[in-house]
Amino acid sequence: MALGCGALETVRLLDEDLDLRAGLEGSELDAARGQAHAVMFGAYPPAWNPAAIIARAQLGWLGLLVLDGLLVRRVQVGRRRSCELFGPGDLLRPWDVDDVHDPLAVTVDWLVRKPTRLAVLDSDFLLRTARWPTIHSQIVARAVGRARDLALIQAVDHFPTAHARLLIVFWVLAARWGKVTPDGVLITLPITHELLSMLIGTRRPTVTLALQRLARLGLLVRKDREQWLLSSTAIESLNQLDNLQLVDDEVVLSA
Repeated sequence: MALGCGALETVRLLDEDLDLRAGLEGSELDAARGQAHAVMFGAYPPAWNPAAIIARAQLGWLGLLVLDGLLVRRVQVGRRRSCELFGPGDLLRPWDVDDVHDPLAVTVDWLVRKPTRLAVLDSDFLLRTARWPTIHSQIVARAVGRARDLALIQAVDHFPTAHARLLIVFWVLAARWGKVTPDGVLITLPITHELLSMLIGTRRPTVTLALQRLARLGLLVRKDREQWLLSSTAIESLNQLDNLQLVDDEVVLSA
């Protein structure tokens, strides 16, 4: 299978993604491990062109499963851009085209923020693993979970301030990339101000100013290039975001 994006390997999916073993034990797990193998290829910074995999995709394919790394799907309509992030465990289908929105001009491209490995869940994979529907169920559940997260992030646009939007988005991201610490949740994610501006629907300078104020207040602090700390104080304020205001670099909860 020529995909035009790095060397191909065969991986055992249940060894790469242990959560897919749910409900399987003993001899059934051993059998599933042997059959749930898939072709894997890599995508590398700064960008990925899925043209080769799109050309080979067939109607019965389930999708591409992200094993590790981080991809950004960037969508542009006119001068406006939005994006979504794909990390370990996510399912994507780049062959699902966007021309169904004609005559609306939609442009899509893919950025690679971290080297990414993708497993091809083709028709052969589905036939080999048909005996264990829990594997397919786990993958579909993740796709539905992504849809719920995207709906939540869309609700961000209803908040008038950039700092409230950023706190919500980082709380959603924390569920995927966060680690609980005594000071809050540490989120390891190589995300730029530009990507954050696309996630919350505002301009990059606005994001930069909002991040600076949140950092001064200790609510959201960038620890290094890839780590952000969402503080315990910020988490406690999430259920009061409609009343949260930053006045002279102080947190004020209005009535």
